[in-house]
Amino acid sequence: MIKVSSKKDAIEKMKKLGLNYFPCDVFDVKNTAEIKKFFDKHNAQEYCMRNPNRTNGKYYYVNNFEEALKLLPKFKTSVTIDVSYRPYKEDIVLVGDIKLSKNYGAGTVDLTARTDSEATQRNIYENPEYNIHASLEEDKIWRIPGFEKIAGYISAHELYDVIVEFGVYSCKLGVKKENVVISEIRTGF
Repeated sequence: MIKVSSKKDAIEKMKKLGLNYFPCDVFDVKNTAEIKKFFDKHNAQEYCMRNPNRTNGKYYYVNNFEEALKLLPKFKTSVTIDVSYRPYKEDIVLVGDIKLSKNYGAGTVDLTARTDSEATQRNIYENPEYNIHASLEEDKIWRIPGFEKIAGYISAHELYDVIVEFGVYSCKLGVKKENVVISEIRTGF
């Protein structure tokens, strides 16, 4: 069974499990050489910087290392930097949080998600298009755009009983160039 203890642990487990994600890592704010290497290695239109130790903390979008360098003093000890999904928001099929559980007989799903281009991991709970707890045998969940792809992904990677923050896109993105991109996995933190 997968256990995740922190955001940094989540990133490490996502890499170890071979999941598809937008490039990301947690850095010591004083280690500008490693931060620069990240920007050099992952050439992107936009990046996001946020505190790895706070849920729903402040975040900043930057276009390059120089802009990131100016914002590092806003973080105390560490910073998460990832390639931003925003340049691909028009390609969103479904964004949300999902937990699939294998029970005796039929499994269950808990899903909070949206299909619009303004959907983010932060706003799906404010005005969810889907907020469902259901059996996997119910037809209504299989009619949700992108649900079959995320359910198949969870099954293929055995991410049962784990909260999975995800995006399903109409194009192939992320480190493995797939339609499903995992933003985070959570269990107990």
